[in-house]
Parts: sequence; C-alpha cells; structure tokens
Amino acid sequence: MASQRAQAQLNKRLVIDIAGTTPANVQAPPTLLNRPAQPPFPAYRLGYNAAANVTRVNQIIPPPPADRQGLPHPYDMLAEDNLHPALFQIEPFPNTLANVQIPLLVNQQTGQVETNSTGRAIRYFWHMPRWVAIDVSGMLMELWLRLDPRVEMRDILDRINTGNRAMPGPNVFNMRRNRFRLSINVPSQNTGRQMPSAVEVEMLGLLTSQQILLNTSMLVDLHNNRLLQPVLANDRSTLGYVDAHLPIDHFLLAFPMSIPIPSNRQLITLQLRHRLQTLAMLRGLGNGAHAYQTLPINEQPGWWNERRQGGNVRVDRIVDIDNLTHEEFVQGLLAQYPAGAQQSARRTGQRSRRQMPAQRQQRQQPQQQQQQQQQRAPAIQPAANNVIAPAPAPMPIDPRLLVANPVPVPVGLTREIRTPDGAIHAYVEDVHQALYR
Repeated sequence: MASQRAQAQLNKRLVIDIAGTTPANVQAPPTLLNRPAQPPFPAYRLGYNAAANVTRVNQIIPPPPADRQGLPHPYDMLAEDNLHPALFQIEPFPNTLANVQIPLLVNQQTGQVETNSTGRAIRYFWHMPRWVAIDVSGMLMELWLRLDPRVEMRDILDRINTGNRAMPGPNVFNMRRNRFRLSINVPSQNTGRQMPSAVEVEMLGLLTSQQILLNTSMLVDLHNNRLLQPVLANDRSTLGYVDAHLPIDHFLLAFPMSIPIPSNRQLITLQLRHRLQTLAMLRGLGNGAHAYQTLPINEQPGWWNERRQGGNVRVDRIVDIDNLTHEEFVQGLLAQYPAGAQQSARRTGQRSRRQMPAQRQQRQQPQQQQQQQQQRAPAIQPAANNVIAPAPAPMPIDPRLLVANPVPVPVGLTREIRTPDGAIHAYVEDVHQALYR
C-alpha cells in the first residue's frame, strides 16, 4: 500500500503528451535480476563542525598516483551494477547546506593550502579525494555533485591528476556526465539555464507520469509497492532491474508538504513540449511524441540552435497558435512563475548560461505585454491541475549539524536495515521499516 505522500502525488493529473499523440514512454515488462551482494554506501558527512566557522581542514595528502589515476574515496563501491539511489532523483531536495561554509583543503605535512595547476585553492569536501583520475566516470562525477549541492564542477576539475599532460577541456567531463544521465533518463539538476533545453523536453517524454510525480527515474512497480533500479552494462545499456528496497515515496521524503512536484520548471517544460507537439500536428509531421524534432529550424525554439548556427537563427512567430515566438511564450511563463527558472539546484556562485541580453529584454518587454493582452485562450491544456507554487524560502542549516560531532547529513537517505532473510535494505526511513520486517 502506497504511503500518504505517494498517494497524494499519484492523485495529481499530469499530462505528458497532447491528445492523439503516440507516447514514447511505453515501458516493456522489466527483466528482473537477483540482486548481488553489494557493500552499502556510507551516509554523506560534512567532515567538520558546521557551527565552528571552520575555514581550513588538514589532511594527509599523498603524491599524485602514477598513470594519472585517482585516490580511494568513500564511494569506491559505486559501479554499473551498484548505483547510488541519489543518481535516480529528478528534482533536488531543498538545500540544507546552502549556508554552510566550505573550508579549504590544507596539506597536513606542509601546512599549505592545496591548489590546482593554476594556483586556485582547492575546497574541502569529505567525499572527494585530493587526486581524481583523468578518466573519472560520468556516474561518479554526477554522484559527487548530487551528494552535496555546494560542489561545483570546478571542485572536481581542480583535483584531476593530469600527470605531465595537458588538461582536457571541461566539455570532455561534462559529456561523460551527460551520457550517463541519458542512460538512466535523468535530467541535470543544475542546468543554470532559464529556458528548457531540447534534452529536457525530450527526457520528460521518456518518463511516465508516475516517475515524474514520485521524482525518480527508477521504474515504479505500484502493484508490488516497490521501485526497480536498473543494472547497467559497461556500455551503459540496461541488463535488467533489481528491487531497490526503497519505499516508493523515498524521493519525496525531504520535501515539505505540499510537495512541489511537478516543479515549476517541469510544468513550463511540459507546456513547451505540448506547444511543439501541437505545432508538429498542425504541420502534418505526424502524431509521434517527438515528431516536433522534425520541425523546420525556424519553427524550433531559437535557443536550441544558437550555438550550431553561430547565433544567427531566424525564428518565426507561431501564428497558428498565439502569434508568439517560442522564446516569448516561455518568457511569459517565467514572468508569471519566476521560480520556474530557479527550481533546479544552483551551484554556489553559478551564473545562468542562458540569459537574455539586457537591451534585448528591454526591447521585448513592451511588445510582449501588448501581445499578451491580445492573445486568445491558449490551445494547450495545462500540464497539471495543481497550482504552481512559489519557490520555498532558503532552507536554514539543519540543527543536527550544529554540534561538535555532527550526524550524517540528512539528505533524505538515512541508515540501512537488515531483514531476517539477511538482505540489506539501504536508506529506509523509520516510518517505513515495518514494511521490511
């Protein structure tokens, strides 16, 4: 039986595709595998007292390993057949670490702050080693970023062991993360963009409404009240699924009531998806869920093709629907629901990569206001019947961290339990433990 939280979510109406569309998220019966014995993941820790104004953390720093390899770290057990649950979470929990100061990493032998190859100081994080292998996997980088929202890509790149060779560009590492996320149908939690990307619009169509509402890309098996976690091969193809041993509301537990899922950003992305699907049907491109991808470039969102076209993209007004460009349509939603752009977890100091120039914004504002007054009722139904809520206020530091020896950081993943059959069930909340007795 689903929990009250899960039931409240599943009672929401969420429309992924417009009427008459052949959906892309039809899932075949999963191939169930026996879960192999795996070491449990440790709970994430800060590694210092958050209340003590710690500015430096001393650590014994070994020399860089040979062959540009990395050092051991607390999550070495991560593997394609042993994926951490946090990797399958779609929308991030409220950030309880946002106001926790990040100390610098100090070499205990020399007393000097560790720096990268350009002299920038390296910040301390408990779960990251000083030296990271140059061929670090996308899934490991994604896990490091998700376990602590304060971590930025620069914290990983600063630790790369390049040996005597040149450092690859940041896109090399970002593409590894992108390819891994695509293999498990999870969007980025920190896009830094205002406008929904082509990948976001497509990926929401690959998930079921149950997955979106329960905030996970794991398969939802409501009949057996469980979540199924994929087991990947080395090429990131899916070999089958195992019982995740998690309550189906696991990825909702740290949200306040009422649960802000679907998020404003998801709803805006879905409305753009509906608009593009409607346009594809009007153009006779078929009723496939992704038929909009064959629209002429001038009828696709301009920001999707700016880099490919060198910034010279001609965009048409969609006269058939509302006489707005796609950008004006989304900007109208962002103006109405400004929290939509910030719903994803933003890294400290990160700037939006998708910002309209100030002069362009000022030039478009009067035009948009006039068009919004004139536009007729939208031809696209709302993505969900729940009201889009404003963004929650910044979360205070969790009081359980403000002690000399803080407990593991409560990011919604708590301790594991062992059932009489000897199986280990990771991160089960107290209220759900009776289900596993």
